[in-house]
Amino acid sequence: MPAPPPAPAAPASHRLPAIDAARGIAILAMIAYHLSWDLDALGFARLALFTDPLWLAARTGILGSFLMLAGVSLVLAAGGGLDRRRFLRRLGLLAAAAAAVSAGSYVVFPDSPIFFGVLHHLAVASVLGLAFVRLPAGLTAALGIGVYALPEFVAVPLFDAPALRWIGLMTFEPDSNDYVPLFPWFGLVLLGIALGRVWRGRGAVAAWRPGAAGRALAWAGRHGLPIYLVHQPVLYGALSLLAMLALDGGAETRAFLEACEARCVDAGGAPTTCAATCGCVADGAKQAGLWPELIASRLPPDSRARVAALAQECRRR
Repeated sequence: MPAPPPAPAAPASHRLPAIDAARGIAILAMIAYHLSWDLDALGFARLALFTDPLWLAARTGILGSFLMLAGVSLVLAAGGGLDRRRFLRRLGLLAAAAAAVSAGSYVVFPDSPIFFGVLHHLAVASVLGLAFVRLPAGLTAALGIGVYALPEFVAVPLFDAPALRWIGLMTFEPDSNDYVPLFPWFGLVLLGIALGRVWRGRGAVAAWRPGAAGRALAWAGRHGLPIYLVHQPVLYGALSLLAMLALDGGAETRAFLEACEARCVDAGGAPTTCAATCGCVADGAKQAGLWPELIASRLPPDSRARVAALAQECRRR
């Protein structure tokens, strides 16, 4: 499940409403993107999320905004001396959330689990970024550009090893619903650190005081991690239930049964046997959670194998 979450913000003593509100805007964009992903995955819409340049740019923009804001926040948090207790607590929350996301993804998407997604990246970047918060902004920006550009020119088979894929300099793109490796994405964190070094929380933006809408956005920005952890299960769960209710016994079910029975009869099956077999396949697919993908003709290879095994079992009954 593609998609970037917000990093936990800087400690409260270093908080600026403008940064929290900017993170809140990014959260709304993230939720909109995930909603689009869910609608496409469940067959409610046909969106070229992985091929259309505009969708690809939207994903990069949303993810990039979170990573750059994480870099800015790291500079603000360290500006008056890093509060180690707050930092370690935030790092622990990130690591725990990343582990929970990985564990859940291995259950829900066993063929494309999240082994190094954006939460994993933010946890690692929070530690690595500390080495750059005191460097000159120009040097950090140059390093950020270099890190972001390096994978375009370097791909080493050594990094294809599963234990090293988080680095990002591998020769192929791994099958994962959220893959945010160190290269190139840490480059955007470095650019955020450079921006934070130049800005240093001064000027009109730092002095901004939000109205009602701004306070709502700032609230979302301050609670980005729990929003990230909760919103997608709620969205995907609700839409999955809606898909099951809409498809169960509806026109889509009838269309599937008619097409299935017609193919079965054309292959020499008896009409009554074909009707029983197709009904059995439909019921089994619904129970296995494969029905939306089956109706939408979007079964991945492992699901196709499960449906084929189900059909063989139904024919033997």
